[in-house]
Amino acid sequence: MASQVSNQLEPWSNLDGKVVMVTGASSGIGVEFCLDLAKAGCRIIAAARRIDRLASLCDRINRLPDSGGSSPTRPAAAATPRAVAVELDICADGPAVEAAVQKAWDAFGTIDALINNAGVRGNMVS
Repeated sequence: MASQVSNQLEPWSNLDGKVVMVTGASSGIGVEFCLDLAKAGCRIIAAARRIDRLASLCDRINRLPDSGGSSPTRPAAAATPRAVAVELDICADGPAVEAAVQKAWDAFGTIDALINNAGVRGNMVS
């Protein structure tokens, strides 16, 4: 059983070039997720409502030194950013959320993992 789990997780033993979308990325643990994953070689889609904070975070990530070699999904050239900001309110209506996800997808052509870190305060109507 342990070897089966290990075999399934093997593609994640090297994070270089993986694209990770993090919701709630504008503060707290969301910022830390983004920074740590970027340092591990991931491309980051930082999503939250506060676009000014996201822009600052993405600038910070895009200035980080390269974590290692290039890969097919992560060329050595700095032409492609390592992090992009996507404005996303998880309480918005369906079309608004779909548009934000499409923008995120378009940034790197894929999303390998999603970290649902965004929180909701107060009453939420579903």
